[in-house]
Amino acid sequence: MKRLQITSFFLLSFIFSQAQLLWKVSGNGLKETSYIFGTHHLIPLSFLDSIPGLYKSFNTCNAVVGEVVINSIDATSKIKQASMMPDHKTIKDFLDSTKYQIVDNELKTTLKIGLNEFSRLHPSLILSLYEIELFRRVTKVYDDAQSDSYFQIAANEKGKKVFGLETIDKQIELLFDTKDLQSQADLLYETIQNKDSVSNEMITLNTLYKKGNLDKLYLFSKNTDNKTGISDEKMVELLDKRNEAWITQLPDLMGKNSCFIAVGALHLPGKTGIIEKLRALGYKVKAAY
Repeated sequence: MKRLQITSFFLLSFIFSQAQLLWKVSGNGLKETSYIFGTHHLIPLSFLDSIPGLYKSFNTCNAVVGEVVINSIDATSKIKQASMMPDHKTIKDFLDSTKYQIVDNELKTTLKIGLNEFSRLHPSLILSLYEIELFRRVTKVYDDAQSDSYFQIAANEKGKKVFGLETIDKQIELLFDTKDLQSQADLLYETIQNKDSVSNEMITLNTLYKKGNLDKLYLFSKNTDNKTGISDEKMVELLDKRNEAWITQLPDLMGKNSCFIAVGALHLPGKTGIIEKLRALGYKVKAAY
């Protein structure tokens, strides 16, 4: 099964043996140090307290760089519009009566809301809401604040500059693909049918991230035998191509600002990852603490 929330990377285990989520970027003419932090959108804020030097690194930077600028009226409006099914379609158009009943019953049990209320929502959004609640239940963490959005919110409060590496339109294209709504509805059904396996894999992914074991996280994420596995084709789309686009922007941003770069953890490693791409450009990238 494919997961937009999980991206993959090519393993370079000798680089990541330190189990590191926070990296320091210097050299190549930079006047000030920048930092890269690998985020996880479901990890609670309390976990950030356990990362040595994280807040210190954030406080020394005058700009925050994220995948997209999330706290804007334009972004909120576009996401709301994209989250609805096109052409007056509903989820009933993509699930037969048996599958509809199975999904409806599980959503009522887990979210206390059924498909009747969700009928016009994009299947990917329904799946996301379900997975978030499932994650909360299996990890027993109910913190609504998400660590990947925290840094932009804190930056705004402290008067720091905030930059996005891609537009909200690009994120919407990735999250709410309208070309194959049937596949998205099928994925929702399959996830619910394999709830126990998905729950166990969520626990494993959560543990690996908290330990900073990006190499093992990669192997687990890329294993298509897992219910949360991802195909090589999707890996290129979600990770490699985006990293390629981001690396053209980062030198200019770091040259003009001391940047705290907070992006999904699996964008960091591998030959096509941000860390190796920055090293190839002449920067020194090493564990921050």
